[in-house]
Amino acid sequence: MKRILLVLLAWSFLMPLGFAQTKEEYNIKVGDTLVLPLFNKCRSVNYNVSSKSVIDFKPLHYGEKVQVIGSKAGYSLIKASCDEQTVEVRINVADPNEAVVPEVKPVEKIEKPKTLPFNARYQYNPPTDHFYITFANKADESRETYAKIGDEESYSNGNDIDRFWNVKTGDNWFYVPSAQGWTDDVKWEFEPLGEGFFPLNAFAREINTDQDLSSYYIGMEKVLGIDCWVFFVEFPEDGVVRFWVDPSNGCTLRRQVNNNPPCEVSVYDLGYKKWSFGPHFKKSLHDKTR
Repeated sequence: MKRILLVLLAWSFLMPLGFAQTKEEYNIKVGDTLVLPLFNKCRSVNYNVSSKSVIDFKPLHYGEKVQVIGSKAGYSLIKASCDEQTVEVRINVADPNEAVVPEVKPVEKIEKPKTLPFNARYQYNPPTDHFYITFANKADESRETYAKIGDEESYSNGNDIDRFWNVKTGDNWFYVPSAQGWTDDVKWEFEPLGEGFFPLNAFAREINTDQDLSSYYIGMEKVLGIDCWVFFVEFPEDGVVRFWVDPSNGCTLRRQVNNNPPCEVSVYDLGYKKWSFGPHFKKSLHDKTR
């Protein structure tokens, strides 16, 4: 029977106040389970997980915690970001029957393209109503959707979290496909979407946009048929981060770290006027229609 190791770390230990980035390292054995609380009251968490065959990775509690189970000897890197906070965790997994020295692979050097004069004016004006936006992080195969029409908002993580609420009345529902479909939840137990979310706010939050952006600007490329500004930024800790930005509102439609799979918007509907799902469509107590 596999041995289970349960590790709970206090938020104050893992992410001290005032630090934007934290790095941690843990050693476990094949079959061990590690539970890490990464963020506190975070509405949207973005994950990048390497070497998925080494660990079994599962977000818990809206992504604020993660569960890791050692699958085979080796190591995996987990990078999680929430707004301006970033946590990087290295999990070393050892085979209890043999000693394993984790292989450290050097980061591939990416040559910086020639930059161009940036004569436009960058402004971040994210959509505040009538939108349906889905983005996918291809690194960890996650998929999240945010939608809003007037006072009604919805969020789905593409897996087991599907919510719908009203910011004016406080009415709140969650979706249970295996039971009674849309189900009433406690009033006001939600956080309004506010203005902007990852990855739309990535460039605005990670870069000082008041400066001359010519040292980052490398040209234009299409994302979802939109001609986007492309910025190439070198960070001392993270390596190279590229941003594809919608010039009309300053929203980041694609973000890529080094040569890792990008996080990018796949549905970008800024004229969403009528709900096609939600508790309004529920016809009876046992109606499971989304």
